Amino acid sequence: MKLRNKILIAISVVWVIFLGLTYTISKLFLIQSFIKLEQQHTDQDLSRVDQALDQNDYSLYTFTSDWAHWDDLYSYMQGKMPQFIPGNLNMTAYQNSTINMMTFWTLKGELRAGSAIDTDKGELIPYPLGIEKYIYPGSLLLDRKDVKNEIRGYILLPSGIMMISANSITNGDKTLPPLGAMITGRYLSPKIIQKIEDETKLHLILIPANKIATDSPFTKIFQMISDNKTGHTSENIDSQTLHGYTVIRDINNKPIAMFQLTAPRSIYQTGVQAVRYYLFAFIVLGVAFSILMMWLLRALIVRRLEKLNQDVAEISATNALSRRVDASGKDELSTVSAEINKMLTIIEATQGRLEQRVEERTQELKQTNIKLEEEIKERKSVEQELIIHKEHLIRLAHYDSLTGLPNRVQFNEMLNKAINHAQRNHKKLAILFIDLDRFKNINDAFGHTVGDQVLKEISKRFASILRGGDLLARLGGDEFIVLLQDITHAKLVSSTAEKLIQACAKPVVVNNHEFFFTTSIGICIFPDDGTSLEDLQSNADMAMYRAKRSGGGVFQYFTQEMNLEAHEHVKLEAALRKAITNQEFLLHYQPKLALVEGIMTGVEALIRWESPELGMISPAKFIPLAEETGLILQIGEWALREACRACKAWQDAGYRPISVAVNLSPKQFRHQDIAGLVRSVLDETKLNPQWLELEITETAVMDNVSMGTDKLKDIQSMGIKIAMDDFGTGYTSINYLKQFPISVLKIDQSFVKGIPQSKDDIAITSGVIALAHSLGMKVVAEGVENAEQLQFLADHECDMVQGYYLSRPLTEPKLVEQLRAESEETTETTV
Repeated sequence: MKLRNKILIAISVVWVIFLGLTYTISKLFLIQSFIKLEQQHTDQDLSRVDQALDQNDYSLYTFTSDWAHWDDLYSYMQGKMPQFIPGNLNMTAYQNSTINMMTFWTLKGELRAGSAIDTDKGELIPYPLGIEKYIYPGSLLLDRKDVKNEIRGYILLPSGIMMISANSITNGDKTLPPLGAMITGRYLSPKIIQKIEDETKLHLILIPANKIATDSPFTKIFQMISDNKTGHTSENIDSQTLHGYTVIRDINNKPIAMFQLTAPRSIYQTGVQAVRYYLFAFIVLGVAFSILMMWLLRALIVRRLEKLNQDVAEISATNALSRRVDASGKDELSTVSAEINKMLTIIEATQGRLEQRVEERTQELKQTNIKLEEEIKERKSVEQELIIHKEHLIRLAHYDSLTGLPNRVQFNEMLNKAINHAQRNHKKLAILFIDLDRFKNINDAFGHTVGDQVLKEISKRFASILRGGDLLARLGGDEFIVLLQDITHAKLVSSTAEKLIQACAKPVVVNNHEFFFTTSIGICIFPDDGTSLEDLQSNADMAMYRAKRSGGGVFQYFTQEMNLEAHEHVKLEAALRKAITNQEFLLHYQPKLALVEGIMTGVEALIRWESPELGMISPAKFIPLAEETGLILQIGEWALREACRACKAWQDAGYRPISVAVNLSPKQFRHQDIAGLVRSVLDETKLNPQWLELEITETAVMDNVSMGTDKLKDIQSMGIKIAMDDFGTGYTSINYLKQFPISVLKIDQSFVKGIPQSKDDIAITSGVIALAHSLGMKVVAEGVENAEQLQFLADHECDMVQGYYLSRPLTEPKLVEQLRAESEETTETTV
């Protein structure tokens, strides 16, 4: 293809791409700009509608405000001018002011006088149905004790939307105390709507609540503008017409209706026409510019390039290196021609030296062959060095890089040899499994560099204690293992373990920081406790964990009871997993009594496990196992769902609503999207969030205060109450306590148990009650077991109590019987 054709195609492709991009950009930005301008204009029109509504409501307010502050009306409310009503309130006054309701109320909510009027027919009518939802003692309209706090707005009645105005009844100077409230109403009638249309020059349609409820599109729009801060929205019906909507709210700020505005899309049509004119002009100019560019390129560049191409082709075909191309001119193309001539000169000069260079290269290859032979000898030397490095790597694989101690691989090899030696010679040896207590805190607080220095120091101390034939190894992290050979007496093992514990107990100083910690040691004896490497290490590890569970800082010998306990642990875990599948769990409910009201206001859901094989298993036995294995996540989710289901079932059966409290385990709180789980369960069971209470422990939140606070706030935002369980047994600071969105504090039964004998428990309990009340929280006391405890808690204004003195945990049928008895007792009392 010729160059000029390529240039023509390139210009055409670029122009088409550019035209497409221009069109796309104009559609994305220019048209969108006109649409945005159109939406802003619609929003301004809707704002004018809002202002017109407010002006009509304000006109009612200003008109009736003069009545409310009339001295004659004030005298009538004092009982001094009985002729005020017939003399001033008549049908002519109502019709002239288009007032559909005028009432006068005392501060106690008693109606002194008033009327409802049909101004079109000129007759009195009954008070509108539904007015009692807005006018009742203590309501927003009747609470007119403050003269400055006047109320005006709209209310929704079955007969229509009414503008309402509530004014305090006082004297003309507003100096005397209010005697009541004057409440006046005017329907948002078609005449008023026509007046608003005349004022705003807009076409409006009032869409009441009953029409919105039966029309799905209107329902969606109404929900959207109700949640929108501006209360406005608009939608395009087609390219010619749009609808705008604005919400009407009642005096309680509840959406009750909306106006629909219909307007032409003149701004959008103007934008579309402008874009079309712009693109047409752009295409015409682009075609003219392309023709001009093609002519200039042909005249100035393409013709000369074709001549240059012809000259180069002829030189190449004839191999005439002495010939030169035309390099006349002073532009880039003449420079290229000159460079081609220089290249031809260089090629011509180089051709004669090429054969000589080939000969020279042959000699160089011979020299290279000699060097290759030397490199082969050098490679053999390198291979010898690699063998040496391999031996070094083998050593690294058997020793810990940080402490220089043998690692797990080396220790296992040495232990196998020691076992074989002990078997042949009928000797004993001991395995000491060592784990530093709470060493992770050092790494978390000061970093691994400081932690490594501590490990080096501890390893040196351990090594200094052992005999020459003993073996110390580091298994990884903060775990060490010791092999004591040729054990003649058990006292030697205990003595060595004591020395290791004492060496660890001494402070370790790194970078001017002193670190204090303890160590737990598990001891296993060969051949009494095992004859294989695996058994010895496993049993020593088992004994170490027993030492840790004892509080750390001690050593523990392996016993067969530990092995039995481990097997029992495995058996119980298998049964627990099976219990989840077979749904062997059930909930008992312990009532909570409100001391002031003297009634049951809630229950705490307590999980129970009734195994067909093992019988009733205590929560104290299987809950820690569920926490350890992670099964608590499934069990806790089941308990939450079952408690919500039961609470909703009691309400559906017609019993008095009570709240249900569900305990959240620390693992549930840390590892699950607990807020999402609770929201899903509430949606599934249809339980109102106000009847659910979640109990958490102090430790669950204090592990990560920031994350815990965020999770609690997410839960509280759903309307769920949060209780802090076992308060006082953890380490919650008062500063953190006031940050948590806690509604209820539960006093642990360990404090209630000592009342009234223990002065300390009395002081702690009364202090917690006072603290909770000062922070706006309710207080629940657990473990109430006698009348003296109940009386003490009542005297100190504790809100709720629970315990065996009041009721043991009940099965769901037993609790339903109690709810039924309470309901029947209430019915008999009412009769």
